[in-house]
Amino acid sequence: MGKKISVGAGIGILAVVAALGIGCGYFYVNNAQKQFSAAEAEMPESAISTYLENVRSGDYDKIYSDSLVVAPHLNSESDYVAKLEEIYNGVDTKSIEYAPDNSDTSKYKLYSNKKYLATLDLVQSSDGKWLASTEFSGDLNYTVEVPTGLSIEVNGIAVDDTYKTATDTVASNFTQLTDTSSAPHVDTYTFKNLLGEPSITVVGQDGYTTLQDVLSDTIFIGKASTDADLASQFTNDAVIFASFPTRDGSLGSIANVSITASDFYTRISSLQNTWFSDHSTSQFSNVTASNIIQQSDDTMVGYVTFDYYAANSEVNRTWHGGYQMTFMKVNGTWKVAGLGIDNELNPLKEAIPTTTTD
Repeated sequence: MGKKISVGAGIGILAVVAALGIGCGYFYVNNAQKQFSAAEAEMPESAISTYLENVRSGDYDKIYSDSLVVAPHLNSESDYVAKLEEIYNGVDTKSIEYAPDNSDTSKYKLYSNKKYLATLDLVQSSDGKWLASTEFSGDLNYTVEVPTGLSIEVNGIAVDDTYKTATDTVASNFTQLTDTSSAPHVDTYTFKNLLGEPSITVVGQDGYTTLQDVLSDTIFIGKASTDADLASQFTNDAVIFASFPTRDGSLGSIANVSITASDFYTRISSLQNTWFSDHSTSQFSNVTASNIIQQSDDTMVGYVTFDYYAANSEVNRTWHGGYQMTFMKVNGTWKVAGLGIDNELNPLKEAIPTTTTD
């Protein structure tokens, strides 16, 4: 006869078995949920769900960080977030729907009430998860000229050689010289489809800054200068150049301060100044040099702004001018190597020229 088990002991055993059963059941369900979540994360559509959750919660910073993984770009976080806010401002985020882009299986289009919002680009990361990035196409393109051998970051993002379009060539603001043997050499990078003007820094170097060329989308990089003597070189020579078209100065005066073996001097020497009216009074004021950078020890480029007043017996007027000037040291003397005219540099650019009659 088999051994009997008491009722109390039997109940106790049943309780333990039941507890084990409940525990195993929970363990199974919990594991199943984890497996389902893991499987879901490996589906492309999971990236869209995560993206939309971030949109609804306003977590645009996370969308930006994911975008750097999906499709590396050089847009700043502030520019990127501003674009997202522009897209989703006033949109009922709960109404957003998505549909595959027929032209590309890795892309999906977002709609709200049948109105197109944006296109998402989906990429699977190395850990198997899918991430989504908003596909932006900005309309700003820049060429950046960096002193040869230096490395840069754009908007805090390291730039590799895939963006480099030229190496160890003459800086573009010196190419109009007949003799470029003393001109600074640069590495050239091209950045396309940016949402805003890039913030550029030189890696591991202090004192460097940028200057936007007034004649193109080129950004020059050089050492920032606060040297008062260099600033005086800019202001003094700017007055000499500005005095020629008004017939207050001569072409010979310009030749004395310029590298004459250059395209820019050839153009200036052919300038007609007979159009400017005779005047009995003239003067320059507010002549100011700014943003001076040195692309090498013997070269520099920067801005000059000035106000010029002239009057005769019938009329008097004030002009608000601005120059970008490039200099090179020749036999120990600074000479003008290039000139760009841009009155928009002048802080009074918005003002209508002051004209009065006597």
